[in-house]
Amino acid sequence: MKRGDYMVHIYIEQAKKLKVEAGDTVDPLVEVACMGSKKFTTAKAGIDNMMETTWGEHIFLDFKNKEEAELEQGKITFRMMDKGMFKDELIGYYEFDMSYIYLQPQHAILHKWVVMSNPNSDNFSEVTAYFKMSIAINGQHD
Repeated sequence: MKRGDYMVHIYIEQAKKLKVEAGDTVDPLVEVACMGSKKFTTAKAGIDNMMETTWGEHIFLDFKNKEEAELEQGKITFRMMDKGMFKDELIGYYEFDMSYIYLQPQHAILHKWVVMSNPNSDNFSEVTAYFKMSIAINGQHD
């Protein structure tokens, strides 16, 4: 990745098999963070462990005049949260290196399912959600 301006386009598609106690529900939303910028999807209401939820939301992040080292070390993180009244609880987490996405054909991954886990839990290897998204990164000369 060369020094310059970049736009990251993320399409938040859907999630399924969220880790929810039997008989309980969550109100999931997705936080996307990259190089100091954060954006959120809308929260969905009343999702249990057997339901799929669909967002169909686009998130755009613009970065101006970024240095090569900053771009190569950049991460795109996804945190699925249970929207609470006073505090949001982490459901699952996943991250990509920006350079990994940029080196893909057409600088994108499309309709990718990932397995989320909760790094704050006692069992980090436990699957807490399946999450589908698309990511494209475009530089000023792409």
